[in-house]
Amino acid sequence: MKLKFLTMITLLLFARGCDFYSTSLWFFEPGGMEGEMNPLTRIFGVGWNGLIISNLIIISLIIAAYFYYVFRYRPQQQITGSYKFLDFVSELYYQQKGKAYQIFYKAPTDKRILLAHLGYVMIRATIVGSFLATFHNLCQYYQVGFYDTYRDIVGRPLFVIYGLIILSVLFFLYKVLKKEYSAALKIG
Repeated sequence: MKLKFLTMITLLLFARGCDFYSTSLWFFEPGGMEGEMNPLTRIFGVGWNGLIISNLIIISLIIAAYFYYVFRYRPQQQITGSYKFLDFVSELYYQQKGKAYQIFYKAPTDKRILLAHLGYVMIRATIVGSFLATFHNLCQYYQVGFYDTYRDIVGRPLFVIYGLIILSVLFFLYKVLKKEYSAALKIG
């Protein structure tokens, strides 16, 4: 358990370091801030120091939530009889069947479940997003030929990257819920 935790934290820090490095290639060129796609820079005008501070805060929160998931959180849900996956999710999050669709816009009733699942999902999605951003930045900075062709086809790779990050969040949420569902089936 401890090794898995340390492995994920190391991978997260390495991925964020890669993204930080690839982003810094642009920052130190004349006019480097104009091309930055980070919403903090683009919308709010946050500079280099602001990006570092916000990243430290966000990464610390993700690590804290993941720590809670690994070392403190214990799923309590048990299944008796025949149970469908969506009914399990609905009862886990909202203590009643038929509410699983609310997962996209409403927080679970028990905030400990929210914290634990955010820890599981966000550490993985942040790693995926960091490596996607690193790949994009490096290919663009070094003008890799196939990536230039890809950019001509899709227009704005930013939308593809954000789409892949959202898909990874949904995938990892499904994965953690399925993991708890399978464990509850074995117990019940």
